[in-house]
Parts: sequence; C-alpha cells; structure tokens
Amino acid sequence: MTTQSCPTQQPELIPLWQLTARVPLNAVDAAVDLLEQYGFLGISWLECDNAPASSEIDDNGFPIASEFQIDAYTRDKPDVNFIQGALASLTTLLNTADPTVTLSLVDNTDWLSTCYQSLPARIAGDFYIYGSHITDTPPSMVIPVRVDAATAFGSGEHSTTIGCLTALSNIAETNTDGLSITDTLSILDMGCGSGILSIAAKKRWQNATVVSVDSDPESVRVATQNALNNAVQLTVIESEGFANPTVTSYAPYDIVLANILAKPVRALAPHFAATMRVGGIAILSGLLSRHHEEVAAAYNAAGFIAVNTYTIEDWMTLIYKKT
Repeated sequence: MTTQSCPTQQPELIPLWQLTARVPLNAVDAAVDLLEQYGFLGISWLECDNAPASSEIDDNGFPIASEFQIDAYTRDKPDVNFIQGALASLTTLLNTADPTVTLSLVDNTDWLSTCYQSLPARIAGDFYIYGSHITDTPPSMVIPVRVDAATAFGSGEHSTTIGCLTALSNIAETNTDGLSITDTLSILDMGCGSGILSIAAKKRWQNATVVSVDSDPESVRVATQNALNNAVQLTVIESEGFANPTVTSYAPYDIVLANILAKPVRALAPHFAATMRVGGIAILSGLLSRHHEEVAAAYNAAGFIAVNTYTIEDWMTLIYKKT
C-alpha cells in the first residue's frame, strides 16, 4: 500500500492554550461561568460519549449524559493547578465528583490538508475506501470508493460510516430484502456529508437514482466533487431535511441512509415512513448505544420493524424495514 507521510517539519505554533475539563452534568453551568470569569475564550461543552446516561431527559426525550467535556481557550498560559482547585471547589459545593483537567498548547495549522495523506485505505464490507494519495490498484472483488478527508463529514474512518457501509454490503449480499443489485432503485442519503455513502450505493446499484441531501452548502460542494472524482452521477440537493420539495419528488424511496445524529434521526422517522415504499430499508446511524431505545420507539411507532443492528465501539447502526 503506497501512502505519503505527513511532513516532518514542525509548524510554527500559535500561542493558544486549550484547557479541557470533564465535569458532572450538574456542574457544567457553574464551571462555564467560572472559566468565563477567568478570561477564557471560545468555551464549548458537549456530552461525553463514554459517560453513562443520567436521569435527566432533554427536550427531545433523550437521556442526557452524566458527564460533559468543556473546552476553553486562552492566549496566556493558565495556572492549571489553580483552575483545577477552583473547579474542585465547585464540585465539592455541589456534592459531585471532582473534575479532571488537562492543558495543552494548540496551533492553527491546517492539518487536514497536510496530513490526510497518512490515512490508510480501508475495507468496510464490500467497499474499499481510499484517498487520492493511495496509488496501488484496489484489491479485486471490492468496490473502490475514493474520498479524501475534507471539510465535510465522511472519510470512511468513523464507526458509524463503517456500520453503514457494512449494512449496504449485507443488503446486496444476502438479498433478504428483495433488493437486487440490478434493480433500478431510488435511494436517499439524508445528511450526505462528503457523499461517501451515496457514492458507495451508486456503485453498488449502478441503475439507481441516488439523492444526496445536506443542509450545509460546503457538504453539497464536497459531495458533488467526490461524485465527479468517482465518475458517478448523484442528485445532490441542499435542504434542511425534506424542506426542499425536490427531495420528496424522487419518492418512494427503496433505501434511506441517515448517518447523522440521534435526535434528527428520531425526528425524521415519520418523514421517512411517508416517503418510502413498503418493504424499503432504512439504514440509520450516528447513534450511541444509549440512544437506541428512543430511536427504536420512534421507528416502531412510524411503522418500521427492526432487521439488524451493528455496534462498533459503542456506536450503533440500525437497519429497519418499512411495513
């Protein structure tokens, strides 16, 4: 396998410090306020993927993680021990576990453009995913899909993408769902990102019409370019879900792909039900194991039955059939 390594020359560091704190759910607001008081900028926080669910439920009915990661930035190197102590004082007052705090120096080098070449080719199901830096001939008996790491999600590395590619392979391989690889199918990729799943589906079902939808103009641009790079034709549409009526005009869909996030996947259940044929297959991902019950309930209520599940590193890909 031929790859190009990352440059060995060290980039010039930008004086920017990142402080990362992992705190219990009920300490997040107070911790963010404290970091703002100490002059941190660009503060963000998100649920920790590997944290157990708490008893709290969000507005969409999903359990909230019991721990959050807070990332905060500053130009001046902070006293990490002082910050650790201040945050620990908060958690003591709230009678919760002490936070963990780390500090690192970051820079604004465009590692995406300089180091994507280090990504190896990989096989997921029947698909061979590779970047333009790979010059070896793809192995036989696999479907090559060329996608470079870029400014849209989907380079074939993430567990959710691997799960979706595996599901696409198994639908065609087993043919248990009545989908022949020679059929003229209508396929929807909702939240297409880089277009990797759309391209894989089009290469598997060459007679299919593949509709690739994303609300991000950059994803639309990247997916369109990747389709050209792979010599396949996709119908790429910029739309927030089904807001653009063109998306519905290609219904009924035989296969729907949605590798996005748990909340929008659940919200889309009635829309998919309304635009899919009976017996059609929905491949859903971007979900953590703790989201399974809520998503399953939404799709059962919308008239789907579970067909299969793939779990990779706590990320789930669910396969449903419309009844």
